[in-house]
Amino acid sequence: MDTVIPLSVGSFILILVTLVLLRAKSSRFEVKPADIVVAVVPVVVFLLVTGRLQKFEIGEGGVKIETAFVKASASAIASQVTPLTGLPSEPIRLDPKEGVTNIPQLIQRKTEGLLFRLGHGGYWGPAIEQYLVLLVNQPFLKYLIIENPDGTFFAMANARELTALLQAKPPPYTAQQFAEWLNTGNREALARLPGFIAAQNAVNKEIDKGQALQKMEALNIDTLPALDERKRFIGIVNRSRLTASLLIDVAKNLEKK
Repeated sequence: MDTVIPLSVGSFILILVTLVLLRAKSSRFEVKPADIVVAVVPVVVFLLVTGRLQKFEIGEGGVKIETAFVKASASAIASQVTPLTGLPSEPIRLDPKEGVTNIPQLIQRKTEGLLFRLGHGGYWGPAIEQYLVLLVNQPFLKYLIIENPDGTFFAMANARELTALLQAKPPPYTAQQFAEWLNTGNREALARLPGFIAAQNAVNKEIDKGQALQKMEALNIDTLPALDERKRFIGIVNRSRLTASLLIDVAKNLEKK
């Protein structure tokens, strides 16, 4: 059974009750039309994005949230692309003593992602694991960014989940195996990394908000890598930030009616 509709109805009721209770603190307890509109808009936008609803009309004049939504979702995601702090960074060298000495600098820069390049040839498993173990203790590191030899984007993975896998007893694969996959450019093996998002599922900054949200929904993920016109990594697009931006745009479009 599809649980989307019941969850949406429950969300609407929760939002409406919250709004009414907040107003009740300073005035009498009542439900106003404005409360219903404010409560229903985020639910309707979610249903429109996921394809469960085609359009929604309110009022005798037929004010269409569909129209406002279409205008909002058609705008480009450029302003929602967030660059990662600390990138680019090529932290792991053949000599682990040279490589791991960079960890304090990465912590100081609040590095959010570690950058690797396929076919590098100098990655060493223990050094990679040491980097990951020390950096995931900080709140910043989240992503692994992997480039092709020419610098174009190959894939993104989850740094925290990979660290947990490498420390499992026994691990599904070792840090040295991961290093060898990078050194030899083993793309098929790298696809096993947790949170793996390949280049074909990345977005460019010109894609519209509706398309980006639909892609996230189809892939069941909350974050997508964003690429520039040269297919190079420039940052991430986050579902929550994108949805908030879309709701603001819908509200602005409704105000113009």
